[in-house]
Amino acid sequence: LAQPTPRLASGFFSIAMACLSSARRTSSVLAAAVGVVALALLGHVGPAQARLATAPAAPDAAEDPSRRLSGVASDQETKYVAHIMPWFDAGSSITGSHWCDPAFGGSFYESVFGLYSSKDPALIRKQLLLMQAAGIDGVWIDLQFTEWLEAIHAIIHEVNRLDMHFAIVIDNYARASIVEDVKADLRVWMEMPSYYRVFGRPVLPYFEHKDRQGTTILPDWRTTDGHQPYVIGTYMVHPDGLPVGYDSLFFWNSPDLKWLETYYNSLDFTVKVGAIYRGWREAYTDRHHTPPYMGYLDRTLEMAQEFKPYFAQIATWNDYAEGTMVEPSFLRDLSRGGCGDPKEAYWASSSKACSSLFEGEVFTDGGSIGACLPDGASRGGIDGPCSGSGSATCGNITDCTKPLQAVEGSAPPECPAGNRTAYGDLAAIALAVRGTPLVNATATFEAIIDGWEPEEPAVPMSAAAGPPPSVGLVRLVAFVAAAASAAGAARR
Repeated sequence: LAQPTPRLASGFFSIAMACLSSARRTSSVLAAAVGVVALALLGHVGPAQARLATAPAAPDAAEDPSRRLSGVASDQETKYVAHIMPWFDAGSSITGSHWCDPAFGGSFYESVFGLYSSKDPALIRKQLLLMQAAGIDGVWIDLQFTEWLEAIHAIIHEVNRLDMHFAIVIDNYARASIVEDVKADLRVWMEMPSYYRVFGRPVLPYFEHKDRQGTTILPDWRTTDGHQPYVIGTYMVHPDGLPVGYDSLFFWNSPDLKWLETYYNSLDFTVKVGAIYRGWREAYTDRHHTPPYMGYLDRTLEMAQEFKPYFAQIATWNDYAEGTMVEPSFLRDLSRGGCGDPKEAYWASSSKACSSLFEGEVFTDGGSIGACLPDGASRGGIDGPCSGSGSATCGNITDCTKPLQAVEGSAPPECPAGNRTAYGDLAAIALAVRGTPLVNATATFEAIIDGWEPEEPAVPMSAAAGPPPSVGLVRLVAFVAAAASAAGAARR
């Protein structure tokens, strides 16, 4: 231990997190004790050595996205970003809030945080720490209403505190003029060092709704330092090429992975924004988009690593109404009812078939998208059936990727047996992006939820570098003591 190595630090951290996680679930005094010892040894290693293996390289001042041609791999690392919705407000009714709103139909899922407010600094910080632990570089923040500005300012404040990065996604679903309505705010944000730029220009992604708003209103202004925003439109709105006034396009979410591959191989633009998503299971009552499909996370992660886009957008962090969230969450037990009950959602019908998409047949053996993708990428859970099968009615399709009404446990009864965790999606991202073993990632996420923070949270954690314990050790020892006390009480 005189000259500890990063590998040794990794070993101590892995043992500590696994043991503390076990202690939490089983109230095992022995597991708790081993966890404390491992953390004590990690404390001897020290923060410098513990971070040595994963300290991010200094950014290249001459970084040039034009080297990313047509999805061809380059020597630059993809920036993984999470598309985050700032529209949640538990206990009030701000415009566009998605909690317990019958107009939206609620959700089939529930966050490990419960109902929360997107303006809560403590909640935002935990969300960002979870992202960092998974290897996510920053956030793309959705903006539809000026009423969301308070929450967005709160998110940006925490982003800056944690030395992360961000961009604003102009979402014109509700207001065609939203980019002009928030111009003053955009110009301030775009001057921040943490705002994403390419070619020296601040990026401005657009989530476009042509069917509602017609031609998108693009910015006709420059930032205070004289740069035009780098406009990134929506590929599904412009599948035939890059329109005038746009610099690039981003891919969103689709069960057709051939279409995603077409995007990656396109020669129409150089700065690619790939897509990573788990699937889709919307709960709208007043509209509908796509029949449900699940089990796409692993394959879209693989494609992002294969094609190495400049950005890879995780769609989404927390859109519960559409079931695309990778934020730790579990399936709601719909028999309990409750706020935003989705049993009346459009696709929850016990008679409606799920085999039609944009007037084409899908999710069937003869459809343009098979019931099971050839590589099995659409399998929905631990050996679960392929999701989105047109042979089943929509109301009978089950997501087998998540536990039912619990942070950890079994999926619904109709799914294959096996343990699921609410952290599964995020742990899969951590494994793909940072190489963190699933059990280590899950233990780290649990610790963050419980209030643990790394000493220097700006450095993402991985299996190769555990958190320095000088700050977090006190909290974890207190937790271990509580677990030991609970275990002793149970034995008495």
